[in-house]
Amino acid sequence: MRFLLSLLLCLPMTAMAAQVTDLYRGEVPVASRSNADQKAAIADALAQVLVRVTGDATIASRPEAQPLLRQANNMLLSYGYQGGTPLTLEVSFDGQRINQQLQAARLPVWGAQRPETLMWLAMDDTEEGRILLSDTTEQTAQLQDDAKQRGLPLTMPILDLEDSMAVSINDVWGNFVGPIATASARYNPDFFVSGRVSNQGQQWGYQMSLYAPKAESEFGLHRALVQRNGTADSREAALSAMMADLAAYYAGRYAAVAGEGGGETQLVFEIEGNITQLVALERYLRSLAPVQDLTIHSVMGRTITFEVELIGGMNELDQLLSLESRVQLVGADDGFEQDLGDQPRYRWEDR
Repeated sequence: MRFLLSLLLCLPMTAMAAQVTDLYRGEVPVASRSNADQKAAIADALAQVLVRVTGDATIASRPEAQPLLRQANNMLLSYGYQGGTPLTLEVSFDGQRINQQLQAARLPVWGAQRPETLMWLAMDDTEEGRILLSDTTEQTAQLQDDAKQRGLPLTMPILDLEDSMAVSINDVWGNFVGPIATASARYNPDFFVSGRVSNQGQQWGYQMSLYAPKAESEFGLHRALVQRNGTADSREAALSAMMADLAAYYAGRYAAVAGEGGGETQLVFEIEGNITQLVALERYLRSLAPVQDLTIHSVMGRTITFEVELIGGMNELDQLLSLESRVQLVGADDGFEQDLGDQPRYRWEDR
C-alpha cells in the first residue's frame, strides 16, 4: 500500500478540495437502549454535527444554538444501534433543516467542500523521544479521528526516502518552512501545516502555522496565513485544541453566515463540452454553502451567466471557487468568448 502511494505521488497531481461526507451524522456511546439514554445521545449527536457544520468547538454552549439542540428529535432522519463495547447509537440528521435553523440563528454554515490539509507535526513522545508523525505512526490515529469529528480532510506525509531527504524533524520542530514547503509540493495540498506538540512538565504545549503552498512574500519566503499556540493538560487535549483552531480558521474563511453581506450577484462561466458539463457546473455551484439559490440568466454560445442568491458575502464564495480545480479564473486577455469589462469570469473544465 505504501509503495502504491509512493508511486501515485510521483505522478502529476491537481489540487482539489475534498467533498466531506457524513457531515450530518453523529455517533455516541450509550449505557443502554433506554428512552432516557437514547434522548440524551441524540442531543449529543446533534452537538457533534453542529461542531462539524459550523467549525465552532464551543457551539453547543452558545445561547443561539440552544433552541436547535432542544429540537434534536425533530431533526432526525434515522438512527440505529451498533453493538459492541461500548454500545453506540448512530444518528443521521436532516441537513437541510439544520442549515435553515443555523441561518435563522445567524450562525455559520460550512459546506461539504473543504480544503485538503497536509500536516507536518513533530511531537515529544514519552517512549520514543521526539518523533515526526507519518501516515502510519501510532500517534496519528487520534489526530485523524479528531480531524474527522471536525470534518477536516487531513493528509499525513508518508515519510519515505524522498520526504526524509527533503525535510527533517528539526525543520518541523523549528518551523523552517522552506524545506517543508519543498517536501509538500509532491502532495499538492490546498494548505499545509507545520506544527509541534511539546512536553512542558505538567502541561503539553502546541504551536501551529498554516501555509498556502503558492503564497509567498515579496522576498520569496512563505508567510503563515495563521499561527496558533496554546497549552493543555494532556497531549491528546493539545492535539484536539490544535484541530479546533484549524477548523475555526477554515470556517471563518469558508463558512457562510446569513445576514453578513448576502444579496444577489452574477457568475459568468465559459464551459467546454455539452449539456452534461452545464449540469455538472450547476450541481457544483448549488453544493456551495454561500449559494442559497441560482438560476441561469443567459446563454450566449459557450458563455453561461448565472443569477446567484447568496447567504453571507461574496468573499466566502470566491474562496470556495479558488479551491476547485475544475474552476479557473480567466484573465481579461485569456481568450474569453465575451468582453465583460471588469466582471470576473471563470472557465469550467470537468475532465
